[in-house]
Amino acid sequence: MKLSKNKQSIKINRRPIIGVFINEKFFQRSKMRRFAQKLVQANEKTRCTLYFFCLKNINWQEKTICGQLLNKHKQWQKELFPFPDIIYDRGTGFTGKEKAMVEAARKRLKKIPDIQFINSCKLDKWQVHQRLNKYAALKKYLPPTFLSKGLADIEKKIGRYKYLFLKSADGSGGKNVFALEKKTSGFVFSYFSKNKHRKVTAPTLKNLPQALKNLGLKPEGLVLQQGVQLLKLNGCPWDLRVLLVKNNMGTWETVYTQARVAPEGAVITNAALGGKVKNYSTVYSVLKKGYPSLPTEAQISRISLLIARYLEKEFGLFGEIGIDLGIDESGKVWFLEANSKPSKLPEKKLEGTEGISPQFLKILEYACYLYQKKA
Repeated sequence: MKLSKNKQSIKINRRPIIGVFINEKFFQRSKMRRFAQKLVQANEKTRCTLYFFCLKNINWQEKTICGQLLNKHKQWQKELFPFPDIIYDRGTGFTGKEKAMVEAARKRLKKIPDIQFINSCKLDKWQVHQRLNKYAALKKYLPPTFLSKGLADIEKKIGRYKYLFLKSADGSGGKNVFALEKKTSGFVFSYFSKNKHRKVTAPTLKNLPQALKNLGLKPEGLVLQQGVQLLKLNGCPWDLRVLLVKNNMGTWETVYTQARVAPEGAVITNAALGGKVKNYSTVYSVLKKGYPSLPTEAQISRISLLIARYLEKEFGLFGEIGIDLGIDESGKVWFLEANSKPSKLPEKKLEGTEGISPQFLKILEYACYLYQKKA
């Protein structure tokens, strides 16, 4: 990535000013550079002042940010900007001391009256379950979920439910997900490690702590979710990612409903771990005859929008949410988790990848809506 520098502050003549908050390592990843390019491309239509920044770019005393923007020569260039009107928070992947520093910075920025945030809240899996479980309208979509106190807790729950997913409360990307199934001959551990989907059979749970340790997990503090026996496509389980984004009127729209199909022999569906992505309409047309109770895309959208409204009721406003759903063999829909910083690059062969993508345009239009509403 070529990067030029200009210490002079650019003249702001386009509002709102949108600052995209990112991890310092954001531009080191090709997918994230592509994300930034797609957002800049969408901004050709909304014509906001748009820049990207990380924690170290903030000058608190001067109330300025040394942000990065894509110039007319398609080079990333550093410029000095005022604090933004809107912060679009895409900051993830922070560890150790950095995580605490980032949270402190977020709190400090939120105290500035002129700054509005889009998606600064992290959707912790356990907190999400606890809060949504209060509502009768959602209970039927929520698998039994618990917070593990240790190995004895896991043994008790696997004895009762026979199939569990063990998850880090704040993990993402499928890498911190561990499937545990009880069979008559013992237990089956399924997980992704060292670039490979693995399935291990064990007579007891004696080796479970070590297997979890390989994923950076330990029995205490894990989210235990009853496993959903997902429908299969050509013998492979699949779930759904529904991407919801607010529009220029501040209302939710379903941008896409995509099925994520696990690789052969695997149970984790995430595309980043080798899963295939298909439009739900394609999967629906293939499976509908064999499963008459399979919900339509419109039904899936209504359930997702319902969940999003209750998430906002509990956690505050969002501009976009990725809702993950599972469908079992009876056609019942289950809410698996929600992501406040969803991956949303257009999928080749499913969406147009060259022109302006609606998921990038709508979030900028929503930022404009927030700015105009406050003005």
